[in-house]
Amino acid sequence: MNRLTHLFIVAFPLILSIGCKKDRAHTIDPVIEEVPFVYQINLHTNTEIPIGSKVDIEMEVIVEDSIALYAVTAKRRGGFSISFPKYSYEIDLKEDIPLLELPADDDWILNANFIDKTFLRHTFSYDLFKSMHPNNDAVAYQYIELYMNDNYSGLYVLMEKLDKSSLDIDGNDESAYIFKEPPIFRNDIATFTPQDSDNFHQQTYPKISKVDKTSVIEAARRFIVETEDAEFNAGIGELFDINNIIDWHLLLLFTNNGDGILKNFYLYKKDVNTPIRIAPWDYDHSFGRDGDNELNMIRPLNINKSILFDRLLSLEWYRSALKQRWKALNDKKIFDPEQMKAQVELFENQFATAIERNFTKWKVDNEWYYDANDFTAEIEIFKTFIDIRHEQLALYFDEL
Repeated sequence: MNRLTHLFIVAFPLILSIGCKKDRAHTIDPVIEEVPFVYQINLHTNTEIPIGSKVDIEMEVIVEDSIALYAVTAKRRGGFSISFPKYSYEIDLKEDIPLLELPADDDWILNANFIDKTFLRHTFSYDLFKSMHPNNDAVAYQYIELYMNDNYSGLYVLMEKLDKSSLDIDGNDESAYIFKEPPIFRNDIATFTPQDSDNFHQQTYPKISKVDKTSVIEAARRFIVETEDAEFNAGIGELFDINNIIDWHLLLLFTNNGDGILKNFYLYKKDVNTPIRIAPWDYDHSFGRDGDNELNMIRPLNINKSILFDRLLSLEWYRSALKQRWKALNDKKIFDPEQMKAQVELFENQFATAIERNFTKWKVDNEWYYDANDFTAEIEIFKTFIDIRHEQLALYFDEL
């Protein structure tokens, strides 16, 4: 079942067992009574949470009259989004804990989702990718309302980090690794600037200070760039999980996420027996919005700027497999526009009140937005885009 569908139709059991105090009163406004499926998290701190370093704070996880208390460390996070007035945070627990029905982990993200007024582009894209195949990994998440020292901070998405735990990496296998947005699919890497100058390919597991996997990722790039056609044709399916790559390709095409071609993904290998796979990340510029948040309803992305996709699309068997996969997923209703729009409308009905409350604090005409559309207008853009994009891709695959 699609996670969005599952999210809206199940009752949320009270699962907080660690540090649970049902008799504790709290001073937070009782907004959850209006939208009982929205959980609350309250961060208590005596100082402003910084960007670069983590500070010790207390976190309350609240469901109705139950409160679980955790001592955690926190910092502000984000790339370009770190400039937005509504902050995102990284939260580290002392141990793996299953927060709010999510898989147990010790690393969490509180995503402000500031630039996307639908609050749906990230989560819809992740669920779409996971629905294509069980081997497709993407973020598990839960919508929450965040408070800072009992003061309302808006609607957020509590997300697991894509790391060793969430990607089910075999920690005992020396072949396993994770890279965040490595530049290996870029035609020109000379102009690429990593976040850490000592970690050019942005290795996240294992820690590069312990085991440097640079040679592995550079060998993968050399294979894409330098091999003769026959060798590439014979070996690409051993290096990469081609089914996963095809599904990622289709996700990019349908969402029209231009930023996701060369960045906004994790590249990982679970163990010695598993080929390289991709997990999507950061899809707020999609479904009708482009990289600078401008409306983009019909302009398709340039998938060939990826050296991997450019070379794969030169192969007849790959084009055929991509086309067949598009048809198969349509037959399964994964890409069915009416079903997709029904999911969007279900989300709209369930979350409208919480999102309206968010925009009482974070105004829809903020200077960071491209226009002053409200939630309802953005949802209509989202649904209209689904129809337009499906029609475009149907024509594209007829001619492929």
